[in-house]
Amino acid sequence: MKHTTTAATLLLSALCAALPAGCKSDQPAWVQAEQKEQTDPASLRGVKWVCVSINSDAMTSAEPITLDFNADGTVTGFSGINRFSAPYTAGTGSLTFGPIAATRMGGSAESMGQEQRFLQALAKTTQFSLQSGLLRLSDGGKKKLLEFSR
Repeated sequence: MKHTTTAATLLLSALCAALPAGCKSDQPAWVQAEQKEQTDPASLRGVKWVCVSINSDAMTSAEPITLDFNADGTVTGFSGINRFSAPYTAGTGSLTFGPIAATRMGGSAESMGQEQRFLQALAKTTQFSLQSGLLRLSDGGKKKLLEFSR
């Protein structure tokens, strides 16, 4: 029994010594990759994001509010009644939008109100995170402003 314990200890010591310095052996590679994606600005592009909530209120518009991040540093989308575009700046977990340009079509008072709340929340955004297929935009106080699904 003592011989088996000594052999196991030697094997464990050899395995630990073989690990490269700075290797995070406590988390699998897929967990590390998912954590990196949560704040990687490149993860924003190539997806049509559909808004599911504004200031934690569920969406009520008949047509989905959408957001598309383009490689040229612009974001385009549909805000419920109008199409819009704006420049954006993204870093690791940080996200801000420049002046928003939108078409000027009219709609119901409810739809216009929701669109206005959406565009105001977009303008207040300073941070983003991705988790379980959801994109969350928040302000500097980490208040959730907008939430999108893929």
